[in-house]
Amino acid sequence: MMECGQYNKAWEAIHMMPEQSVLAGKEVNAQLVMPIHWGAFKLSIHEWTDPIIRFKNESERMNLPIINPVIGERFCLGQNFPRKEWWRLQ
Repeated sequence: MMECGQYNKAWEAIHMMPEQSVLAGKEVNAQLVMPIHWGAFKLSIHEWTDPIIRFKNESERMNLPIINPVIGERFCLGQNFPRKEWWRLQ
């Protein structure tokens, strides 16, 4: 799980940008990452979907698989992971 939302250049000492979150996943040798802290509510000036879109684009560029369950969705490790782009349906 990598935090991926509510970022701003002014907060860079305490919040990572989505691309930095993906890089952190690579640096810890993650086989799969789940972006968190981006979809529940909006605190920053970026668009609500900006964090997940940027995270997903960077994860594809870096060839790092992601999981993106709907908030509260249950899943089991080792099974088919939620990958539906539910934020695009809003």
